[in-house]
Amino acid sequence: MSLPKSVLFGCSLPLAALAPIAATASGTEQRMNEVVVTGTKTPHALKDVPVETTVITREEIDRLPAQNVTDLLKTVPGISTSLLDDAIGSDNLRSTFRGLQFNEGYALILVDGQRVHGGLGAHGDYGVSLTQIPVSMIERIEIVKGASSSLYGADALAGVVNIITRKVPTEASGSAGVKHGRYDMLPRDNNTSLIDDSRRLSSHYASYGDKVGEHSGYYLHFSSETDEDVRSSPHFTQRDALLGKWHSQLNQSVGLDLGLELSQARREAYGQNVSYDRKFDNQRLSGGLNWQQDRHAVTVKSYLYDQDFIQGFEGFEHGYRYGEIGYRQAETIYNFHGDQHLITLGAETLKQDLDYTFKNYRNNALEATVPVVKTITTNSLYLQDEILLMNEKLRLVPGVRYEDHSTFGSEVNPKFSAMYVVGDDTTLRASVGSAFKSPTIRQLYYQGIYRHGDTYNESNPNLNPETAVSWNAHLEHRMLDNRMELGVGLFRNDIEDMVVMFDTGRVTTDNTPIMSYHNISEAQMQGLELTLRADATEAMSIQSGISVTDAENKASGKDLPYVPGITASVAPTYVHHQSGVGVSGVLNWFDEQYRNSSNTQLIDAYTTLDIKTWKQLSNAARLSLEVKNLNESDKGDSAYNWRTGRSFSLALDMEF
Repeated sequence: MSLPKSVLFGCSLPLAALAPIAATASGTEQRMNEVVVTGTKTPHALKDVPVETTVITREEIDRLPAQNVTDLLKTVPGISTSLLDDAIGSDNLRSTFRGLQFNEGYALILVDGQRVHGGLGAHGDYGVSLTQIPVSMIERIEIVKGASSSLYGADALAGVVNIITRKVPTEASGSAGVKHGRYDMLPRDNNTSLIDDSRRLSSHYASYGDKVGEHSGYYLHFSSETDEDVRSSPHFTQRDALLGKWHSQLNQSVGLDLGLELSQARREAYGQNVSYDRKFDNQRLSGGLNWQQDRHAVTVKSYLYDQDFIQGFEGFEHGYRYGEIGYRQAETIYNFHGDQHLITLGAETLKQDLDYTFKNYRNNALEATVPVVKTITTNSLYLQDEILLMNEKLRLVPGVRYEDHSTFGSEVNPKFSAMYVVGDDTTLRASVGSAFKSPTIRQLYYQGIYRHGDTYNESNPNLNPETAVSWNAHLEHRMLDNRMELGVGLFRNDIEDMVVMFDTGRVTTDNTPIMSYHNISEAQMQGLELTLRADATEAMSIQSGISVTDAENKASGKDLPYVPGITASVAPTYVHHQSGVGVSGVLNWFDEQYRNSSNTQLIDAYTTLDIKTWKQLSNAARLSLEVKNLNESDKGDSAYNWRTGRSFSLALDMEF
């Protein structure tokens, strides 16, 4: 193998122990040697992982003009972050992964391999925000493309985004940073109610870690971010987050890892008699015990995730929701490394608890109370074998997962992946698999009609889970001594029983329409993705990508909404190492897309340009200037939403 056996065993090993593998490389070659774990639940160098995987490294994070995770994903072909506004509480519900919305649960979002929920930026109580973690806390992001239900179960239909936080350091070290800036608000068509079109943003962070004795260490990171939101009037928004990690190597064979994350987010309710109309309190506890000896390794791990939330307020006619959502998970993984086989056998139990209330108001009077009380339990077994043939030039990876869902019963999802290395410079990866997705909380579990904008919605307890067959193929070619990398990929997802909203034809006593959900026969997403990464010189590098996506509701013949037909990005970086000066930019172009399933409302094509420049003041300090949306694009959507315009921010980052 390209990695030693001791590394291959250790999906359980602390990532700090794996870092030296990539420490001697640079540029594109360094990225290809980055160790990733998400695609197979075992560590591989990126160039050797047998499933299509993209990684955003810490070095790239430091250089990109990005205020949140969604910004970082702008350059990843297949992921569309159109209609993104650079604000903590801005909805990112329209972000898609190969034509399928993150917010609807079609792509699994993990933090350190663990499921998360809700958060500022999610839309509604069922949604999941991409911006779960402040950028300063992130070590890297791993994006696995293609159906991943064979390893991760439901909600990994389009792929997986794993946000991996900073690791425990091997010696005493710390960092701190501060950022302040302003951003413009663009006028909405035919609406003159915009208040304070220039608004403030800021962020602060500090971290420290050290060894404890010879075999243990810890890491602490605190972050605080504020802005004034993107609505017609300023709404002060703040998110505070604390991350803690502990690692102990108990002996040569056994390691212990503990984790803690506490965060709170608030958005004020402007002009109301309450302090906040968005309020989230998250707690995440995790622990893992890792044993490794000779050809065998065992990991036993678990986590608890709880979120208390409030959305809306008493009297709010679009609905007032409050309550708790939680996960309880335990997993055991066994790895065996033979001469030609890397076998992974796992068992997992996952429990999701829903306990909250939805209140409907009309003319400030309480109309109805809709409860949501449900426990969803999923028990799973999965098996995967990575078979090495032809001197490891060919890798075959069959896998299967059996999952018993407390609502829908048993599901079996197989997957087969293959990787073939042609010479030293060309790699072909391909996979085919089945996947399934359970309906969202709103689609299935509400116990009455609830207010949503200008309609009432009701759940449908008779919905079937969505099922899919997914395949993708990706060809990667490296040239010029690995200083340039070209990639071309094809994908297709065929989804049966896709859940969509429809008008029931019924109305309430005041003639407000009642909407509900049903399964349609089929939806299809297919497309082409092109990537280029190049280190033109020691100082100059560039990455770019193009995605062509066709996403269609086969029952109606209409395009799925919020899926641009073409997206493109170019992200050059120049670093003058002698002076410590650098500059980077991200140019994105999004094709036109539809706002609605009937394809009667069109969002125009648009372009955005972001720029970042920095000066290394010393080995321990860096000053940077960031300009977002330099061209003041309204993102083709000013007829429907307020949008952020140009923003400027100045940041100072220090290490000690």
